[in-house]
Amino acid sequence: MAYSCEVFQAYFLEEEKVKKVMVKRVGPPKDDDWEKALAFVHFLKKFYDATLKLSATKTCTSTIIFLELVALQVQIEAKMKDPRNPTMQRVASLMKLKFDKYWGSFDVVNKLIFLGNVLDPRMKLQMLQISFGNLGADARKQDEIVKEVVKCLNELYNEYKGVGGGVSQIDEDEIDDEVAQIGDDVDVTFQLMQQLVQKRKDEQSVEISNEVDKYLMDPFESPLSKQFNLLNWWKGNQTRYPILSQVAKDIFAIPSSTVASENAFSLGKRIVDPFRSSLHPKMVEALVCTSDWLRADEFSFYKEPTDDEVEFYKEMEHMTTYSIGAQTTQRGSSNPLTTNT
Repeated sequence: MAYSCEVFQAYFLEEEKVKKVMVKRVGPPKDDDWEKALAFVHFLKKFYDATLKLSATKTCTSTIIFLELVALQVQIEAKMKDPRNPTMQRVASLMKLKFDKYWGSFDVVNKLIFLGNVLDPRMKLQMLQISFGNLGADARKQDEIVKEVVKCLNELYNEYKGVGGGVSQIDEDEIDDEVAQIGDDVDVTFQLMQQLVQKRKDEQSVEISNEVDKYLMDPFESPLSKQFNLLNWWKGNQTRYPILSQVAKDIFAIPSSTVASENAFSLGKRIVDPFRSSLHPKMVEALVCTSDWLRADEFSFYKEPTDDEVEFYKEMEHMTTYSIGAQTTQRGSSNPLTTNT
């Protein structure tokens, strides 16, 4: 064990060549370095776990996008405000800049991210308010966001209602035709049946129009239950919410990411195979940059030349032909066998 420690320390005391100059390494990690590494491991593990959750392929992930992003933002901002670790504070500030670059403000993101969370009977609108409260939004701002989300959900519901239709109903034209065929001798029993059909149709219309409100007002499912299955719950309540269940089915089918989790942490394996893993880091960086440049635009080894290029090629061909002819004439004039005597 002592020998291993000596070898470990000796490695950091060696010199390495940097820009043709031998430079001594900074030395082995100290106690402060290990404490910082431990803090970073715990902090970055949360990002690693979030990436694994959002890149899952066999579970519904659209319902957890908003919660995971809110949790990451809250954790980053907490580290930014913690003066006990200046290094972590500085790193968290840089991470917040990149986080804002990709996500910006949650006020302008696609509302489907919110709807995936609202359509979870364990969360609904209350979790939306709690999340924005943790992000620093006041009560007025929370109410505005909730109203926008409810409006978006109602618009989706009305769209699906118009496409799929609701509960089967008797056509009014068929009733009117039957009444017209009876003429003046209208059966009272038929009138009662007609009134019954109309009353049921009115009740169904009211019930369907309030399906969103009915879902939001129904009791919650326990958010602490580990046996709860979201997809099974909506399958079991399909008859209770016939149109809203169709909306939920399409929203839940949206994946949060189409990239495998290992690709988010390891780019080298996609560029360099194990047989070339001994390449210099600068060469790997050059390969990665070149790959990105080639993928940025459609790359083709053959492309149609422009008019300027055609003129340039013609001029070069003319100059080459002239040069070859001049050289041939010069050689012929200097040949003694062709010289007139």
